[in-house]
Amino acid sequence: MHAKTGTLAANISGHPAAFVDHTETRAELSALLDIAAQTVAPLWPLDSAIAVNPLSGFEDLPFEQAISEAGALFGARGSLSLAQWRVLAADGRIDYVALRKAAVAALGGLDTAFESLGPDLTAYDLLLARLNELPIKDGPVKDGPVDDSRSGGRQLAPGVAVLTRWIAAFFDRKAALPLQGRERGLYHCVSQSLAHDPALLRLTDKTGATLIAKAPADPLELIGIAMRRADIAPDDRITWLRGLVATLPGWAGHLRWRNEHGGVAACAGAPATMTDLVALIALVQSATGADRITPAAKPVVDTTIALLGHFGLPANAAGTWTEEARARLARVARMDQTALGLIFQQAAETSYLSTLAPKLEQASQWRELNVERPQAQLVFCIDVRSEPMRRALEAQGAYATLGYAGFFGLPIAITPACAAPTRNQLPVLLSPSHVVSERAVPGREAQADAMLSRHAALGDAQAMLDATKGGATGFATAEATGPLAAIAMLARTLAPRLTDRLRRAVVGERGAVLTPTACNDHDPAFTLDQKVAYAKGMFALTGLTGATARLVALVGHGGCTTNNAFAASLDCGACGGHPGGPNARLMAGILNDADVRAGLAAQGIALPQDTWFIAAQHDTTQDIVSVFDRQFVPASHRADLEQLERALVRAGALAREERAKALGRGADDLLTGAAHWGEVRPEWGLSGNAAFIVAPRTMTKDIDLGGSAFLHSYDWRQDEDASALTAIMTAPMIVGQWINNQYLFSTIDNQAYGAGDKTTQNVVGGFGVVQGSGGDLCTGLPRQSLFRDDGTPYHTPRRLCVIIAAPLQRVQDIVLAHDAVGKLVENGWINLVVIDPIKNKAHNWVRGDWVARQM
Repeated sequence: MHAKTGTLAANISGHPAAFVDHTETRAELSALLDIAAQTVAPLWPLDSAIAVNPLSGFEDLPFEQAISEAGALFGARGSLSLAQWRVLAADGRIDYVALRKAAVAALGGLDTAFESLGPDLTAYDLLLARLNELPIKDGPVKDGPVDDSRSGGRQLAPGVAVLTRWIAAFFDRKAALPLQGRERGLYHCVSQSLAHDPALLRLTDKTGATLIAKAPADPLELIGIAMRRADIAPDDRITWLRGLVATLPGWAGHLRWRNEHGGVAACAGAPATMTDLVALIALVQSATGADRITPAAKPVVDTTIALLGHFGLPANAAGTWTEEARARLARVARMDQTALGLIFQQAAETSYLSTLAPKLEQASQWRELNVERPQAQLVFCIDVRSEPMRRALEAQGAYATLGYAGFFGLPIAITPACAAPTRNQLPVLLSPSHVVSERAVPGREAQADAMLSRHAALGDAQAMLDATKGGATGFATAEATGPLAAIAMLARTLAPRLTDRLRRAVVGERGAVLTPTACNDHDPAFTLDQKVAYAKGMFALTGLTGATARLVALVGHGGCTTNNAFAASLDCGACGGHPGGPNARLMAGILNDADVRAGLAAQGIALPQDTWFIAAQHDTTQDIVSVFDRQFVPASHRADLEQLERALVRAGALAREERAKALGRGADDLLTGAAHWGEVRPEWGLSGNAAFIVAPRTMTKDIDLGGSAFLHSYDWRQDEDASALTAIMTAPMIVGQWINNQYLFSTIDNQAYGAGDKTTQNVVGGFGVVQGSGGDLCTGLPRQSLFRDDGTPYHTPRRLCVIIAAPLQRVQDIVLAHDAVGKLVENGWINLVVIDPIKNKAHNWVRGDWVARQM
């Protein structure tokens, strides 16, 4: 950075002025830092874990380019290893014809692929040999492919590893001995601590030690000094800054959440900015000389000799070929693991779609013939885990199910009836418009007070135990509580389900005595017009008509696990990483409101007088559906409810049996796993997700999707202005893409983009996990959520296939009008398929020319 006016007050270690305290220059550097911060995605804390695309900062680039650039920046692979892809192909998850077609496309088409290179040899033959047949050797070789299953991600320089310990101490609000000076901010607090850290000082020379001791108070000024010491040219500043952010993507992601989504409470008493973090990383790297280390270039592996030998040809056989033929040989021989892996990935995506699309085409030709009123209707969340339960329930009788984002269209935050902070119960793309309070269920005030007292007592006891464990009385505490803890652990190990039932009986169930309520006469959370609008939105976005059943259930969902740092990742993403039952209860109350029904009728949605809405929650770990507020169901509907609950029990057993097979366990063992403190894989979560289907249930009802699809109900005939489809494609669809990409990249490189092995993790400050004793925060999913115990990927890494049953022009108009959707389609982050409801044909969107073409 070149000086314009002025100089640094302090000339550190003889270096010339590195940064100019000039308003324009500071503003420029600050703007570059804002851009660099977008390199990483926000990382939500464990108690409200939200799936995000770890490469969201690269979505403006084509998918192939993005994974290459991100891989270089984060030290990550761009694909599964070739060995893993071959295992998936052998497992039947990749159709061989699809793989052959993907290979031809990668070579540029039929003419290029099958033109003769030499005697009975084509580029197609060479590529298939590389994909399927050449031995995979571990480590760099001159004449064979490399199995790069071990990535270089998460390898921290020694100085940065020291820094992460201080960063963790700064953010840890639960520490027994909080870091002093946190109120002064991350940079000021940690930079002064580093000056007295012998572990860091041992890594520096005299100049580096002086830099640490005399670090300026202004983090921007420090960044300028480090930039000068590293001799960064003006055009390279943004690249350098992005590299600093990517040094600790986990802590950088936590900062993005903290400052952009966490609110005032998250930053209170310990302010921190991305500038602070980047300055600290730059300080440590500059002081330890890490900024002057040039990463070794990844060697280009040439498999020419191995390829020719595979076909029985001598090493110099290509010497007689044409120049063009030798170029094609070289191109195939030098393909790296990412290029080969992308061919497998494309084939995996095509294999899935080629099986599903014809079934959807055929189903789209049929209209609902059964006009009889269903026994009940159930609106489930679009979550992929709802699909098996919906399928199992529909097999029990005349039950109709629909899919809708699990927050049920209510942009709310809930203030719990205890000391817990207010939590958002809506997608992170939105901001809450209403704050509702959790209160006692009418008639159960005494039980609610008693339960809250027990919760408070348990909380106080745990806080006291945590404090004494970390203080001077730690040994005495361990001695006093050790035998009791041993008995408790033994009970939780040998009889986890009994222990869990006893705990629930003693503590009480929150949902039985507490409920979110908007009925405050002094300050109502919703106006009548708002209630009507939210109710109408549910009908519009799902295609649900006013001809409802006698009983309509709104079914939220949540997981049920014990001692699981990633428990929130199994809850409802549409509800901010929390169970969706509270939203379902509020919406059911709104829809049972006589004034709301009158408002709906005035807008053309006249509900039958005998329709009653109930709320429920699907426990996806145990496949148990619990109904809330049964006591308020009218006597006239009690028999309907009892019949529905019996059907839900039978459906749950079927769904549990299906999930048990996927987990390789018995169905009853899943119930034990939900209560066992040592369970590392209570369920597969959203692993296996592959499609987001926007269509009437009639199109998917007779298809076993195997829990692989998000199902959002939609009827294009009831959406004349396309507003409902626009809302679906700009919100739930994008959330589905985030989830898909988190699973995809966490599988591709679990060390760099995921969270590694659960058994070696430690929780930091209650908001994140690290591998081992410290380091960077883990950003993705643990290995147990994606891989079987033998290391085989359970999740097949595929980009999300979005399938929409609607007129082509309607979908195209939405894609072209909304940049957030357009970049995902045009840059290949999703595969868009439209099923024309007129001709009942599936079309896929071809990248590059914005034209939907028939498959």
